[in-house]
Amino acid sequence: MQKTLSYHSSKINYYTFGSGGEVVFCFHGYGLDGSCFAFLENAILLTHTLFCIDFPFHGATEWNEGIAFTQKDLINIIDLIYPFPTKKYSIIGYSMGGRIALSLLQNHSDYINKATLIAPDGLKFHFWQYLSTQTNWGNKLFRFTMNYPAWLFALVNVGVVFQLLNRSITKFVHHHIDTKLERDLLYNRWTSMRKFTTDLTLLKQVIIQKNIPIAIITGKFDRVITTSQAKRFKGNLSLISLTELDSGHHLLKEHWVDSIVKCL
Repeated sequence: MQKTLSYHSSKINYYTFGSGGEVVFCFHGYGLDGSCFAFLENAILLTHTLFCIDFPFHGATEWNEGIAFTQKDLINIIDLIYPFPTKKYSIIGYSMGGRIALSLLQNHSDYINKATLIAPDGLKFHFWQYLSTQTNWGNKLFRFTMNYPAWLFALVNVGVVFQLLNRSITKFVHHHIDTKLERDLLYNRWTSMRKFTTDLTLLKQVIIQKNIPIAIITGKFDRVITTSQAKRFKGNLSLISLTELDSGHHLLKEHWVDSIVKCL
């Protein structure tokens, strides 16, 4: 079921799936929206209720609060959807949504029962993303490049010729910056999410102190979020489980329903 709520000057779109007692907030990946979790509904219909929010500059959400989207904004929106401050909920984060989930785990762990991270971003330091979103001059260069991308296209072409860039990176570049619309969306989406950062060492301490189970699901052939990244984060911590599927990065598919539901 698709719903909307008012938040300051914005309209937040979200989806609900299932009607069970276990409440789960689901965070989608880049360029997707909350409906990407609909494939889970039949499997969790009587056991879980999923709330799946469209993030700013995604889906049907109309974000009018400027370029920034903060953890406080997200918590406020969750409270509006699920106004029971004494009750906990679980979270699912896919890809970019995994980075959102990791940040929420670190800073708002008192609200969270369990986290399921599906091909999660945030387990590895990304220099270019850090430069473009966490530094003022880098963000200005990012904005300039999205307006005038010719130099980046030339750099990518050189990287391809000299085999300095792999196919995943070149595919990402062309998919997300070939058109002005996609470039504007990339800038707005990356910049709006810049407050969702995580100190992985601190996060592991929080997981241990609060005894929060974490399930990580990765794709064996994923070249974006690799299983090795998840293994390094897990270390020998028994609270973190790791499942590797015979897939690439796109794990939100009917084929993997049973594997994902087992981790909830």
